[in-house]
Amino acid sequence: MKTIVINALSALRGGGQTYLINLLNSLPKGDFKVLLLVNSKNKHLFSQYGSDRAEIFEAVWASKSILHRTLWEKIALPRKLKEWQAAIYYAPGGVMITTPPKGCLSATALRNMLPFDDRERKRFPLISIIRFKLWLLRFVFLKSYQKSDKVVFISEYSMAVVKQYMPNIESKGAVIPHGLNSRFLNAEDFYDLPDTLKVNQFYLYVSILDVYKAQKEIVKAWRKLLDSNFAYPLVLVGPKYNQYGEEVMALIDQLGLQDKVIYLGKVDYEKLPSLYKSARALLFASSCECCPNILLEKLAAGKPVLCSNIDPMPEFGGDAAVYFDPYAPDDLYEKVMNMEMHSSVMNEMGDKAYKQALKFDWHSTVKRTIDFLISNN
Repeated sequence: MKTIVINALSALRGGGQTYLINLLNSLPKGDFKVLLLVNSKNKHLFSQYGSDRAEIFEAVWASKSILHRTLWEKIALPRKLKEWQAAIYYAPGGVMITTPPKGCLSATALRNMLPFDDRERKRFPLISIIRFKLWLLRFVFLKSYQKSDKVVFISEYSMAVVKQYMPNIESKGAVIPHGLNSRFLNAEDFYDLPDTLKVNQFYLYVSILDVYKAQKEIVKAWRKLLDSNFAYPLVLVGPKYNQYGEEVMALIDQLGLQDKVIYLGKVDYEKLPSLYKSARALLFASSCECCPNILLEKLAAGKPVLCSNIDPMPEFGGDAAVYFDPYAPDDLYEKVMNMEMHSSVMNEMGDKAYKQALKFDWHSTVKRTIDFLISNN
């Protein structure tokens, strides 16, 4: 039986955790087992997914700091891989600093496009830790892809970008998009909305509030829509991780939209399917993604989806979304007004969205991933 060791030490929030949870939940049958490396901060989350197919190993010393984790992965982990007789070591976070022992292949993944997008990186302050970190990550990621035996890409777009730096990356890479949690396809109950909102009477944009998510431009478009007697408010959902979130709130006040642009903050993941279903239409304005998970979730709601026209969004939305320039408020204004003038188009787009979402399935994603990891081993 082959042992696949998966590094979850850096999976402290968001998409990294969701990816691994769905992977553990959708393991196919086969002559392999998974050993998941966790730290003391996320052990409580991943321990519940342990089974006879998936063992959880807590790296206590590596949990103390990033420096401790780096040293542990560099010095101690190779010995552990040999002890576990690992056939493959997979670091989905994108950083490969471990040299596996003989007989153990290495694999990593690209799940963060920001380090490779100069345009989007420049949206962050020139003198800032995050901008420097993104610059450094591009270098680290490329070195990791060179060092690894295999690389998982989650969109054709992301592989094409890396190919500009590494022309032969296709020889060791595979494109395997993320799947869609079935709960988004089978939502039944409507979300318990605030008294100021009614089912099917608001537009919804769910995403973190950050510079490459274009919430400011969406708010500006809503000011213009309301000036044209548009009837439906905008609802923003998502955590605020930096100053940009406060700037969005300030812009709402500045434009006098306190009652027409409603910020609900972070909503529990389990409640998102019913929230999507409660909306009249859904927005997704991100301009930098590897695989837009939230777009897939919104398509599954069977509601009209207005989506950023920046790659790789059209790769995933196909002809099931209305595309707009996320940084041109006038473009979104025109697309919304045109869609509202044709109710039949809205119904048609909702049907197309649901059918498009059916193309993405976690069981298929995980099977393809495992097959890729253990092939030729």
